[in-house]
Amino acid sequence: MAKRSELLILLYKCPFCLGGLTADGAGGTEPCHHCSGIGLTEDPCGEAERAPRPPAVMRTPCADCAFRPGSPELEANGAQLPDDEPFFCHQGVPVSARGAYTPVATFRGLPLGLMVCAGWWALKTGEQLPCRPYREVPVTEDEVERRWGTVPHALRDQALHDPD
Repeated sequence: MAKRSELLILLYKCPFCLGGLTADGAGGTEPCHHCSGIGLTEDPCGEAERAPRPPAVMRTPCADCAFRPGSPELEANGAQLPDDEPFFCHQGVPVSARGAYTPVATFRGLPLGLMVCAGWWALKTGEQLPCRPYREVPVTEDEVERRWGTVPHALRDQALHDPD
């Protein structure tokens, strides 16, 4: 088992138990020795059923997924992509006027409420990576204006009373 701070993905249902429990020989049950009683394993010892995809992983890669061929992240030889920690999808994340994605809340450096990127998940779990090319989804001035307005909050009263 990985250390608490390391990335651990348990891709398979344990083939030796049901939900972490095995028969103990006396009519009862005991925790499975193979999976330590959790029902999932990274080492299935042969054929095993794949564990369900976690609900916090995007179902499909977005049009501008960092793991699509031709993405700026991949064009930079992956320099912007984390290797040993989750990569989160930027869909629904507020975009600053400069185009930077900034999560509203974080905990220990991880964004709260964001979904794990489907492309990253595919890479880490051996699933098929996105094959359709990256498509730029621009942040327009109208979008910035809709999200942020035209006058900073602290200056709104001043703008209402300013004769210019």
